[in-house]
Amino acid sequence: MKNILHKHIFSGICFLLLTAGMISCKKDDDTVQSDKVTLLSFGPSGSKPGDQISFIGANLNKVTAIALKGATVEAAAFKEHTADHITLTVPPETEKGVVTLKAPEGDVVSKTVLNLNVAVTITTIPATAAIGQTITIKGTFVNWITSVTFGNDAVVTEFVSQSLTDLVLKVPATATSGTLVFHADGTEPVDIESEETLEIK
Repeated sequence: MKNILHKHIFSGICFLLLTAGMISCKKDDDTVQSDKVTLLSFGPSGSKPGDQISFIGANLNKVTAIALKGATVEAAAFKEHTADHITLTVPPETEKGVVTLKAPEGDVVSKTVLNLNVAVTITTIPATAAIGQTITIKGTFVNWITSVTFGNDAVVTEFVSQSLTDLVLKVPATATSGTLVFHADGTEPVDIESEETLEIK
């Protein structure tokens, strides 16, 4: 009877030690996790270039820069910078895409994309062009344009180059004379038709 009791006591002690070891390991893991830069959310949704947006998370004081698609904001330019909060002004060159928090232990990439409410305008299109010719469209925030439709419903989705003010593309083989329709992305996608007609020679 004594031996059985001793065995139960011994087993109980072993179980307690094992359990204590597991709890200790879990706490150690939590400590390691708490040292990492974590991004929980950012926004608000529908912000515009030039607006201030906020990033909420943990250990954000370690962030040295935030890379947006098309622009990077260094820590020195942050409006607010604490362990759980960063505020910055969205640069005009910013495009739709994920955001990347730069930190000494490695990059932290957002699971969702930053999208903006952008007022795209078209100011100039060529008067004439030939099939296959490279043309330049001028405006504001034309870096948010994702496609251009020529006469005869000839659509171009790949551009020679694209910047905040210039969109360079080639006239497609099936294009005919007519106005151009620009599809712009953003939180409120829009189609913009040119006031002038492009004559295909």
